[in-house]
Amino acid sequence: MDRTAALRLDAEWAKVRSGRAGVSPGERERMLTDLIAALAPHADDDLSLAARLSLRYGDLARHHFDTGRREDALSAVGEAVQRCEEPARHDEEHARWYARALINQSVYLADPLSDELGMPRYAFHPNGEQPPPVDREDGLAALAATRRAIEVWESLDGSEPRNREGLAQAHVFLGDRLEELGEPVDAAAWAVRAEREFHTLWPAALDAPDAPGAPDARETAHAAALEHLGDQLERRLRRCPFDGGLTRLREQDLLPERLLPLAVVAARIEGVQAEAIAEGLRLDGTEVRRILRARSWRAVWRFDVQEADGTWTPMTYPWRGRDAVADRSAEAVAAELTDAFVHSPDRPPPSVHWRIAVWWEEEDHLDGARFRLTYAPP
Repeated sequence: MDRTAALRLDAEWAKVRSGRAGVSPGERERMLTDLIAALAPHADDDLSLAARLSLRYGDLARHHFDTGRREDALSAVGEAVQRCEEPARHDEEHARWYARALINQSVYLADPLSDELGMPRYAFHPNGEQPPPVDREDGLAALAATRRAIEVWESLDGSEPRNREGLAQAHVFLGDRLEELGEPVDAAAWAVRAEREFHTLWPAALDAPDAPGAPDARETAHAAALEHLGDQLERRLRRCPFDGGLTRLREQDLLPERLLPLAVVAARIEGVQAEAIAEGLRLDGTEVRRILRARSWRAVWRFDVQEADGTWTPMTYPWRGRDAVADRSAEAVAAELTDAFVHSPDRPPPSVHWRIAVWWEEEDHLDGARFRLTYAPP
């Protein structure tokens, strides 16, 4: 197929890509496969077509990923990255395409590290469950691809709002990859940086004459991005240890003022005393004690009993429940519950294993418990 016919085919695909109805997944894949075959012979000596071919490989990768074929998606996105690397050196728009291809590659690589809700599966190591070696290797490759995308965005004109937005979004993805690899402190730090970048970027995005979408739509998208970042940041801060975690973020000015009460409560749940919290977070001791009196946290607990076949069975109320507590650590809550349990008629015989877990806010994976204790018979 000659170059002109290939470009006409590309224009036809662009209509489908923009949302034209009535095209089945099988037909979309066939169109993309034909288009890639048509563009490929002309891409070797034409950087513009090489970059366009990269886009189409990226579209094919997304199609494969959305239809549950991750390995095919990784193969296609690898082609997208390779085909765009050289054009990216010569044209800023192609560099943006290249950076986005790298981000997509990182998302596909890291997919096994998240559950069906998109939440990190292994966010609690080194003490929690570890990902399989192959998945961890893919996660590290995803982290490397994200860092490479950041390098590309950083090399572009920083006065251009699209480049600043791309960099901010890449920082969001970097935080995601770090959280999946069990680095909540670094993940929280990048969420804070990205949040600040989006706040700085917003006035420039509104003023940009070629900014896509109506102002109301852009404002809605901006608000949604900030809300998402805020949720991520709170979740990550809940998983940060006090020493070397919350204290490091505070020292590096990466702990927003609005979240200082959350950090104070998190430290207290960990068992840190008020005076040490004040010193570590550089707060007045009176203010720390006021926060601890005023802000409760929801303790969620569960006792499990081990059956003869080794499985664990959760107990019912009151040994599985929740309550708001203030100025108490998870260990103190667990100690009170355990004392009541061992003196209750519900305690199993001495030969039976049982355990207690206490979470903050909601029951989750055992690795996410703020306190865990297993009773093992002698």
